[in-house]
Amino acid sequence: MEARPLATPPLDSRWYAAFARQHESALHATALRLCGNAADARDLVQDTLERGLRNLERFQVGTDGRAWLLTILHRLFIDRCRSRTREPRANVSSEELAERVAAPEGEALPVWASISIEQLREVLGQVPEPFREVYRMHCLEGCSYDEIATRLGIAKNTVGTRLVRARRMLRELLAGPVQQASAKGGEA
Repeated sequence: MEARPLATPPLDSRWYAAFARQHESALHATALRLCGNAADARDLVQDTLERGLRNLERFQVGTDGRAWLLTILHRLFIDRCRSRTREPRANVSSEELAERVAAPEGEALPVWASISIEQLREVLGQVPEPFREVYRMHCLEGCSYDEIATRLGIAKNTVGTRLVRARRMLRELLAGPVQQASAKGGEA
């Protein structure tokens, strides 16, 4: 018997729809990270999927489809950045510009901005040692996950887990002093 070659999937719009759904979350996450806002990210993903469909004949079956789509997404993002720098600026006088753009209203500072270094140090002492040490090394000394893992003799993933937990504990511990301070400020 002769070995039959594996059948390649038909590269049509139905196949592409399933293919796109499979990789859509990765595209959205990357687009959001690049664009910084959800609306632009959605537009970038939509344009990526459209370009992928238009160029479906260029996709090589058996290669990494996610990488192919992410390459399209990155190239579109770069093209958008380049086109924005080339757009002609309207000749607008400073008075017209001042009329068009209202002065921004002062925003209230985020809650964490009112926490002093002393409060942070005091509360950090209440965090259990394994979490405190990882937090101190990463946030205060600037060590990388790899450096921390090597120095403490733990897995890199454990470093990340301990750092997340330390931050969560600090947030919970600092919520009390912040709420008390805001209550005192509201009483005056």
